[in-house]
Amino acid sequence: MSEIIDRRGQSSGQTTASRRRFRERYKGYIKKAVDRAISDGNVTDIGAGGTDVSIPKRDLKQPHISHGQGGINDIVHPGNKEFIGGERFRRPNGGGSGGNGEGAGQNGGGEDDFTFHLSEEEFLKYLFDDLELPNLEEKREADLTKYKRQRAGIVSSGPHSKLDLARSKSEKLGRVMGMSANANRKMLALLQEKREILRAYAPDYVPPADPAKVKVVKPTEMPMAQRIRGIKGQIVKLSAEFGAAVEPNDSKRMAEIDAEIKKLAPGLRNAAAWNESTDLKYRFDTKKPLPNSKAVMICIMDVSGSMTQEHKDQAKIFYFLLYRFLKRHYLKTDIVFVRHHTEAKEVDEKEFFYGRETGGTTVSSALQLTRQIIDQRYGDGNWNIYGAQASDGDNWADDTRACKPMIEDLLKDMQAYFYTEITPRDHQNLWHMYAEIQAKHPDQFWMGQIRNRQEIFPIFREFFQRRSAGTNVSANLRPASLDMV
Repeated sequence: MSEIIDRRGQSSGQTTASRRRFRERYKGYIKKAVDRAISDGNVTDIGAGGTDVSIPKRDLKQPHISHGQGGINDIVHPGNKEFIGGERFRRPNGGGSGGNGEGAGQNGGGEDDFTFHLSEEEFLKYLFDDLELPNLEEKREADLTKYKRQRAGIVSSGPHSKLDLARSKSEKLGRVMGMSANANRKMLALLQEKREILRAYAPDYVPPADPAKVKVVKPTEMPMAQRIRGIKGQIVKLSAEFGAAVEPNDSKRMAEIDAEIKKLAPGLRNAAAWNESTDLKYRFDTKKPLPNSKAVMICIMDVSGSMTQEHKDQAKIFYFLLYRFLKRHYLKTDIVFVRHHTEAKEVDEKEFFYGRETGGTTVSSALQLTRQIIDQRYGDGNWNIYGAQASDGDNWADDTRACKPMIEDLLKDMQAYFYTEITPRDHQNLWHMYAEIQAKHPDQFWMGQIRNRQEIFPIFREFFQRRSAGTNVSANLRPASLDMV
């Protein structure tokens, strides 16, 4: 019975590469699964543990060649009791016997849709890897660090795509030379001894007066393998000429030498074989910090009575995505949480997401508090300042007018401001006032309306997508100027 021994050691990354290609092929279904996880998940559990992705069996079929409806084939089937030679009949369509055909069958089983699990890391990678903070600038004494991948060295394991063939061959050559050097020295000494035994039978042989003074060619003057091949050639010639005259004692010694050389040969052959654990070398990438920039994101959430619980949950999902995005992409950044009704208050993360306080609506109180926070902690010019506001847009008309100069003043110190109106209804007065601001500052002010949970992630991606300078949100966000009355 044959026995197979797996000596490959650590995984070479083949499964990882195959999984990556599979995700790329079915990214449409992954997008639907991610959107569904965001829409149906709890506010602060989005992405936790990953999510399941289901792919219909019809989309898993591979291209194949089969017989069409036309053509004539003469086939003899054993056990035929229904037809005789020369009869013709149409090929049956799918179905009738179960299996994985599209038609209905009465017998046998079919195939279920294929489901695989998207890990939490893959989930977050899909969400955030192509997003960034807009207008980010380098600042003095930067603490915020962003990374890019760069070549960092060579490791002994990795995916096949990272295999460094030249380095692997060099590594193998060095190992073979090191392992075979001692064996080659022993073999060379034995061959030299055998050659001297045969030389002694030559009529003109003159033994050296002092064997220690025999000139030995240094390895640097002639490669070891070349010296061994040369001596072997000399031995063949000497054996043909004087082999018959060798005395029994010398013949016995020559047999012993041949036996010792034979023992050395397997070691040399094994040394020449590839050793995956030591010879194969892979390129290794690491994260390199990019030029640093300090940033702060001020999150403003309306918790007034006009905001229903569903509206608040949608706002929390948006801010939770923003929180995870900042923590994943940037090593250090400040996140300030502000809740407001008629009064605004800076709160911690727990109260921001789980607090139950409510009341009337005065948006200006939140903008005033934002200005105080900037002046007291982030007004030294060393910070990239961002603001994100979520509200249903319902505000007192007088207060809305008071907000306009406040937001214009804030934009002087901000890199960008994001306003999300969470309501299925028509736009409120706050939206129309902000539309005027956006028209003046198209590269700093972004707006979007969330009518239901399915629109949260598309709006989020539009806000933070990588864009060239001067590019504002796409038409998917319904530019504010088109909604003004």
